[in-house]
Formats: sequence, C-alpha cells, structure tokens
Amino acid sequence: MKSRWVCVAGGVIMIVLGMLPKMAAFVESIPQFVLGGAGLVMFGMVAATGIRILSTVDFKGNRHNLYIVALSIGFGLIPLVAPRWTQQMAHGLHPLLESGILLTAVAAVVLNIFFNGAKEDRASAIEAAKTAEAH
Repeated sequence: MKSRWVCVAGGVIMIVLGMLPKMAAFVESIPQFVLGGAGLVMFGMVAATGIRILSTVDFKGNRHNLYIVALSIGFGLIPLVAPRWTQQMAHGLHPLLESGILLTAVAAVVLNIFFNGAKEDRASAIEAAKTAEAH
C-alpha cells in the first residue's frame, strides 16, 4: 500500500457494506467452494509474504534468529497438535490460546526481545524500514 488512507477508505467501505442486508444476502449466496478457493489463495499469499520476509533474516550471523523462528513456529503448532491443551486453563484465555497465529506472533516478539534484547539500534531500524518500504 502506498498510502494508509487507501486501507482506511477500504475498511470504511467494508463496514458500510457489512451493514446492508442486501449485501449480507449476496455474500451468503456465494458457494462454499468459491470461498474456500479465495481463502486458499489469500492464505497462500500470506505464507509467501512470510517466507519472503524470512529470507531477508540473517540466520548465519545471528544464530538466535533461527531459534526464534523455530520456537515460534513450534508454539503456533500447539493448538493443531494438542487441541485440548487449554482445558485446564481459565475459559477467558481460550480464544487467545486457541489461535496458532496469535501464539506464533507473541512467541516471536517475546523470544526476539529475550535473545536479541531491546537495545536501540537506529541504523538497523532505518535500514529495515527502507527494506520494508521497498517491498
């Protein structure tokens, strides 16, 4: 996105369309296999973008980055491998802990802070911002 206002405008349009009963009826009439195909493409694009971002990470120079990625993916797989792992926890935590995406993101942030520290490196931050802007 070149501008955040495009995202804001798109979000507002989606909210307005979501409040229209005719639009809800139209979306409900879309066959399941069409929605499945669209979901497959969408999640494939998200995975491809994630792989592209991970390809820019320095795994050789900083060995902790490999641990961060491996452990984060492992935490994200917990709800898939052991679906009842939250049964003894408070029920208010279940929506948060049953999401593999949320577990992966939180684990990646916490492990990155733990292994790489929260030190301020302005030059690296500027370079990362330029790299992200170029994509």
